[in-house]
Amino acid sequence: MVEINKTKDADGYDRFKIITDTGSFDIMFGGNLDLYWSYWPEEDFEDWPLSKTFTITKENYFLYQKIDELYKNIKEQRPYPKTDKDDYTSFLKELNSSNSNESKKIDYAYEKLFQNSIIKWYSDDMPLENASSLEIKKQEDIYSITFFQGKEEYDFPTYSVRFRNSGSRYHPYNFAFMNMYNSLSEYDPNYHQIHIEEYLYTKKLQKLKK
Repeated sequence: MVEINKTKDADGYDRFKIITDTGSFDIMFGGNLDLYWSYWPEEDFEDWPLSKTFTITKENYFLYQKIDELYKNIKEQRPYPKTDKDDYTSFLKELNSSNSNESKKIDYAYEKLFQNSIIKWYSDDMPLENASSLEIKKQEDIYSITFFQGKEEYDFPTYSVRFRNSGSRYHPYNFAFMNMYNSLSEYDPNYHQIHIEEYLYTKKLQKLKK
């Protein structure tokens, strides 16, 4: 089971609860104009895990497709909305030709963000040593999303991951996550047409259960 619960917050921004067989997590836009992915454990406080993994399958192809687009845009170094790799490569060449340090910063951000085919984002809220983090990993026809526990003020544990739209350590890849959030807003819970990929994935699961 993979579902999207779309609601509006007090400021009128879309908020998404991603529901899976192993629990749920939220994707939301804050009043500070930054993006957040967050998880709140169901266990008692003393039993909170160091990490929590969710599996996104093609059972909900709309969501799977949005995660897939996010992953590919980062992997192929396309942080900005609706740009192809050739456009981005030309952009970097222009930066280099103007002797700007910006391209070096972008390359450095990419090297820290995407390693061994895994996206690993440390929250922009805290220094790395205390920051919670989010990991997105592609595994055949599924994506695993893992939240790693960090520490807030007074060492209170947190799984909330902040994507600053100003001053992010991974700039400009915050735009890739914002673009994914904006594209989620296209989701209409009252009209969900079954995609052929969902049908094929369901058939695959049925065969495996036999």
